[in-house]
Amino acid sequence: MIEWTQDKHDYLVSLKTSKKYTWAQISEEMSKKFNRTFTVDQCRGRWRRSAEKDVQEGFKETYNVNPDGTHESTKLLALSERQKKDEKYILNAHGFDPDEWKVHDVKSTMWNQNSKENGMLTLYSSKLTAKKRENEFNWDKLIRVIESSPPVSPVKFTEKLPEKPRYLNIPLFDMHFGPATFEYYKPLLQELLKILEKQYKEILFIIGQDLFHNDDFRGRTSKGTEIDKYNMETMWEDAKLFYITLIDKALKSSPTVHVMYSKGNHDESMGWAFVKTLESVYRDEPRISFDTRFKERKAILLGTNFIGTTHGDKNRRNIASNFSVEFPELWAKATSREVYMGHLHRKRVTRTPSEIVIDEKGVIVRELGTGNVTDDWHDDYGYTMAHKEFEIFEYVEDRKKHIYCI
Repeated sequence: MIEWTQDKHDYLVSLKTSKKYTWAQISEEMSKKFNRTFTVDQCRGRWRRSAEKDVQEGFKETYNVNPDGTHESTKLLALSERQKKDEKYILNAHGFDPDEWKVHDVKSTMWNQNSKENGMLTLYSSKLTAKKRENEFNWDKLIRVIESSPPVSPVKFTEKLPEKPRYLNIPLFDMHFGPATFEYYKPLLQELLKILEKQYKEILFIIGQDLFHNDDFRGRTSKGTEIDKYNMETMWEDAKLFYITLIDKALKSSPTVHVMYSKGNHDESMGWAFVKTLESVYRDEPRISFDTRFKERKAILLGTNFIGTTHGDKNRRNIASNFSVEFPELWAKATSREVYMGHLHRKRVTRTPSEIVIDEKGVIVRELGTGNVTDDWHDDYGYTMAHKEFEIFEYVEDRKKHIYCI
């Protein structure tokens, strides 16, 4: 018969909780330590009768920050089979936000605890190593932001239209929010709001075409090219404030507003997601339509004016032919046809100093300039001489009437 003194008891606990020994090895270590024979049954019996309960009742939660930047947490948890496999549940149970942290390693060791109120409970000593999410785009979080964006109440249009209806096209290409900010674009916004004081039959916004400088949180473009990195949340909020201000004004200036997403080479994913967010915000407004298709070339009629758009970073040789073949019905109805591109911003003094104009096969192709800020890359390579301006196009029913350079 073994007399279980406190030192024997404590040594048994230290061996068992180390997770390094089998019961056979524990009995051997106990025998060596105290110079007498401890059988497996004696050690296991003592553990089940007394030591296990002591460990559970005296369980201490731990939290450590490791040299590699990971955080380590140990808690005693009641877990179901499903919860043991649910990383989000484990993170939350340890006090980590799953949007900000990810599981690096997790281990759960089962303990049985006898409770007078609840009987035998299955608990787990849960040891979690969590790692901070860095430069990872959280699509679940973006979807929640999009879905939670409050809808804008419909705006009643009561103004009388002019005798000759006007149409407005606002193609703000290559804005590159990131190096450019909302504060930088405030003067542009004010000029646009002045133009929108007029009344229009229809207003078109072409949004995308490198609206953002980066396409992810790591400072990369759509193709994965690493460039200067900017804060995506700041870019997003700046662009949202800029465009919601404009669209709200447009709904007061016209009975019909169109928003067309156009792909760019810097921000295919983010540009598309941003326009989808606007679509969610204005989901209760029947007077606004959205084209969020992920297509390289798109077109629309304003009156009988054919408006085509493409970024211009891909095939540029057969622009007129591409649009005539891909949009035959719109092409046939049109009395004037124009295609608007961004991307290169080459300058030639033609009709305006900020664009290249090519009149080809019945369509005018405009390679528009941009008023965005000069980033470090363009500055380093000396691409600083281009005219900085955007162009806004106003039409009557069958032709272009005005070009606003701002």
